[in-house]
Amino acid sequence: MLDGIANKPGTYLLIFKCDQTSLIPVGRFGEINLVPGYYFYVGSAFGPGGVRARVRHHHGVSTKPHWHLDYIRPSLLLKEVWYSTDAIRYEHDWATYLDETLHMQAPVPGLGASDCRCHSHFYYTDAMPGQSSILNALNKNNKRLNISRVEII
Repeated sequence: MLDGIANKPGTYLLIFKCDQTSLIPVGRFGEINLVPGYYFYVGSAFGPGGVRARVRHHHGVSTKPHWHLDYIRPSLLLKEVWYSTDAIRYEHDWATYLDETLHMQAPVPGLGASDCRCHSHFYYTDAMPGQSSILNALNKNNKRLNISRVEII
């Protein structure tokens, strides 16, 4: 299933499901309280292996956490990946659009966004938005952006 994801540079959105409440220590953020629902994480992958390599990393559970998400990942089940292999980095736009368009909550302001001025790159909602709502949010200001979706089973 991950082999179908392009190994080109690009921007990605990971959608996770959380089934139970967990208290997770995440570096300077302290303990984060995860509650049941859906968590959206936006990132970019412009290094070797592109989107596929980064998604493969986040699909697994890291024994040596590097990114904020690595600490939280063991408590989440990856359900979907949305991505674009456009040469422009859309991660900041997508994070903003999720907040503005889908009105998601940032459970931990700054999480996943320590290298930018975004409110967050990690969002929560108790109910899964429909595919068209997600696509409309990601394409808010660029209706011609080619975005692919992969469901993880």
